[in-house]
Amino acid sequence: MAADTHGKARILIVDDEKLIRLTLSAKLKKVGYNTVAVDGVESAVAEFKKDPDSFSAVITDIMMGDMDGFMFRDIIRGFDPTVPIFFLTALDPEEGGGFLKKILDDPISYYLPKAVPTNVLLKRIRQVVASHRVEMFIQNKMDEDRKSLELAAHIQRSLLPIRAIQTPRGFYSTYWRPADMVSGDLIEAIRFGTGSYLYVLGDIQGHGTSAALAMTAVQSFLKNLLRSDGAPLMMPDMIANMMQSFFRANLAEVSYMTVLICIHRPLLGLVQWISCGAPDLIVVENGEDMPINPQKKGGLPVGLFADTVYTPDDVVETKLSRESICIAYTDGLFDIARDVSGEERLPQPLSQKIRREIALSARQEGSLMSALPKFVKTLSEFGYDKFQDDVTLVTFGARTWVPGIYEATFRMFADEIDAASQEIAKWCRERGWPEEGITRVQLVFEEKLMNVHDHGFDDRDRLREVASVRLKRVRDNAVLTVWETGSPEPSIEVVAGDASTAFEMANMNMAGRGRGRLMVRELCEGVERNRYMNMNETTYHIPLFGKDGAKK
Repeated sequence: MAADTHGKARILIVDDEKLIRLTLSAKLKKVGYNTVAVDGVESAVAEFKKDPDSFSAVITDIMMGDMDGFMFRDIIRGFDPTVPIFFLTALDPEEGGGFLKKILDDPISYYLPKAVPTNVLLKRIRQVVASHRVEMFIQNKMDEDRKSLELAAHIQRSLLPIRAIQTPRGFYSTYWRPADMVSGDLIEAIRFGTGSYLYVLGDIQGHGTSAALAMTAVQSFLKNLLRSDGAPLMMPDMIANMMQSFFRANLAEVSYMTVLICIHRPLLGLVQWISCGAPDLIVVENGEDMPINPQKKGGLPVGLFADTVYTPDDVVETKLSRESICIAYTDGLFDIARDVSGEERLPQPLSQKIRREIALSARQEGSLMSALPKFVKTLSEFGYDKFQDDVTLVTFGARTWVPGIYEATFRMFADEIDAASQEIAKWCRERGWPEEGITRVQLVFEEKLMNVHDHGFDDRDRLREVASVRLKRVRDNAVLTVWETGSPEPSIEVVAGDASTAFEMANMNMAGRGRGRLMVRELCEGVERNRYMNMNETTYHIPLFGKDGAKK
């Protein structure tokens, strides 16, 4: 805020006539301003340099020796683009060489004739300075709020689960997208007993910082609750009741929240879930939704009423096949579209495409990690690229093992990348791949992932980031696909065997960024790169018997 230590606005006066400086300074001091009066541009610039933010306004003459007021204004704008500047001049605006237009070229410059009555002069200055101080106050508060939001957003991201996991028995993949910097959506994915996972999706009623803070409190409570020794014995209704008690005791005056609680038990082929005012779980098999809650079981949102109690009768048990894909989401997903009756609903062609992208591609292409970003990209292709609310999704299911295909997900730490490389080599040897080809696969894998590790994101964001890899043999080539969420790479497609100049130049560009070294160009016959929202998908075609494909 431009003011002195006593909170008074300071005004810089620049005029080569001493009488005007003294008179104007006295008038301004009389009505409560502090002034600094100088006789020329050089002195004025020196005063401004001392503390550019200390002045609430500048009053200057237009004609001042070697430098006119407009050149002086250009200098001041280099220090402060928003301080009001008054041009106090005896020039006639009709005969002043178009000076009035020059004044008005700057939206925060004002014209005052030297002959203006004192009361009019002071009123005009008071109006502009007061308005400027209010604007600066609002801007400073907005800057402070923005910094607070950035901190809140960082805290929220630190509480998010790892983006995706593949275990020997199951998998999950998450997508979390705030409408603004912070989100009122909660997402948890927690190991829950032997081979099982608990998934919780919540949506606080409301938006902005208050919803985000409330959700952070709920999430902290939930994490502590699920660390208790008896947590694996809990059922969805028990967890919902504990969340209800916490919410009513701590956040009842803030809002309420809808929540979906799912316990996935792959060993039993079962998911147990309860919807507390949230959209029901979706189970997809062969691209079709399965009817899993015909009795419309469920309960009211958490915290809405003090006497709400959830019972085992509110819990749905759904049997799953090895091919089932479960999809959970918050209702922000449907804020983007409404049908003719006004109900939030996606068009049928889009719904069908979503099921295909999330379910079938996840199983058939092994792109478990990229299924949700592909889905969001599909929404964008249909014209739904502006979410009005926070959007959170989780897809999960049993792990399926395809003969001859290696799949793994690992966190973005150097030791885990190294361990994954060793595991890939072991898997290849068990299948009798040639050592030359195995070495090529390892080199490409390590070059790719270590460059993502070094350049894709910082240590703070790496905590929840993972990469997913799929490897298979197609005749005499190894086909290695990597999914990761580092910074985007140039999108290029190279047909196997094509050594075009475009490919060479693209890899040179990436090499300068520490990505896609030229060594990869020498080891591969082809590379395809795609990006789905924030997900990079890179496929390498690596000859197993030498680059010319001939067996040795």
